[in-house]
Amino acid sequence: RNSNKSGQQSKYVAPRGGMFNFVAAPHYLFELIGWLGIAIVSQQITTYLIFAGMTAYLSARSMNQNDWNRKKFSTEEWPPLRKNLVPFIF
Repeated sequence: RNSNKSGQQSKYVAPRGGMFNFVAAPHYLFELIGWLGIAIVSQQITTYLIFAGMTAYLSARSMNQNDWNRKKFSTEEWPPLRKNLVPFIF
C-alpha cells in the first residue's frame, strides 16, 4: 500500500475474530440474511428475486475476496481451509 500521512508504509492486516475466523466475508452473509428477512416479510416475488441476485453477486465477491486473501497473507494469517461465505459449507 501507499504510505500514510506520517510517511510510514502501511500494510494490509488480515481480519480476525468473530465470524472472520470461519469465513472470508461474514458481513456479506449477514447482508444476505437481512435480504432474506425482507423477502419473507414482504412476500413479494421481486424481493425474492433481489435476494437471489444478491446471493449470486455476494457469493462471487466472497470467493474473490477469499482468493485475494490467500494470495496476500501467509497460511498462518489466513488458513487455506477458511470458507468464503457460509461457515463449514461454502
